[in-house]
Amino acid sequence: MVQNNRLWRSAVALPPYKKIDGTRSQFAFFLAMSTHIAMPQPTYASYPPSNQDSSSKANALIARSISRTPSPTPSETDLLNGVKKQRTWKEMIRTYIIVAVVVAVVTLIEVFHEKIINALTPVTRWLHDTKAGWLIPIVVLIAMSFPPLFGHEIVGMLCGLVWGLGEGFGIVAAGTILGEMCTFYIFRLCLGRRAKKWELTNIGYGTLSYIIRDGGLLIPIVVRYSSLPSHFTTAIFATCGIPFGIFLVAAIVSLPKQVALVYIGVALGQNTKTSNRVQRIVIGVTVVITVVAMVYIRRMMAQARPAVIYARRKARQAKLRGSTSHDG
Repeated sequence: MVQNNRLWRSAVALPPYKKIDGTRSQFAFFLAMSTHIAMPQPTYASYPPSNQDSSSKANALIARSISRTPSPTPSETDLLNGVKKQRTWKEMIRTYIIVAVVVAVVTLIEVFHEKIINALTPVTRWLHDTKAGWLIPIVVLIAMSFPPLFGHEIVGMLCGLVWGLGEGFGIVAAGTILGEMCTFYIFRLCLGRRAKKWELTNIGYGTLSYIIRDGGLLIPIVVRYSSLPSHFTTAIFATCGIPFGIFLVAAIVSLPKQVALVYIGVALGQNTKTSNRVQRIVIGVTVVITVVAMVYIRRMMAQARPAVIYARRKARQAKLRGSTSHDG
């Protein structure tokens, strides 16, 4: 034990401790040890604290919080986990009203189609006999191409009733393409910047714009065949940034949807068993294609949703950085 104490004392170079009344002076021992061994000392803040210290700490905390991407919001987390939002009573009532209107219109056309034809006969004769009467539905279609107006289906059936399948389809195609082109350029020039904000605030609109912009030519064509209104999809095409050439090709390729509308008008005018049977077949095929296209679009939107939500989080991070730099 004595040997170990000597070795330890020589290692730390302590002076030989003295003896007082035959005992070891503990106080002298610890005092000598404190002069040779540097003990870590706690750092005490100055009192009172200065404003500079508190502001620097606050800025450091803010910078640390901004350097990481913000967490998803509760609604974004539900979308990422596949949690469906419960529909409100207003949304359910709106859906029921739309379904009821569609069913009522189809039922009225099937039951009272003869009376409808007789009521439209004077108008159809006037349009057919008037010189350049075919310009009237073209102008109407161009005017109805701007959302939220609607009525393309009625005009398409009327053209089939008046001019037949060939001429009627040509009139509807011309009015549709010209109207969609006007809508495309007006929305791109007037609402391009605002649409960028919509992409970051509305997840549904942002996701649809994302898949259209990154989907090449296929996605715009499928969107045109879906249940989304054509003038609404044109507005999205214009604001999401796809080239005009892709939009024009998609609009032309989706014109067979207009053929179905024109033929319904032709079948109403003929009113035979064969025409009515073909009319039902055309309507059934159109509905199937529309549903399949919409299911495909929804699946693509579900796959792209994580990327869109991540872009929203990065936008919030950039906004925070901009606000802190402005305050500074």
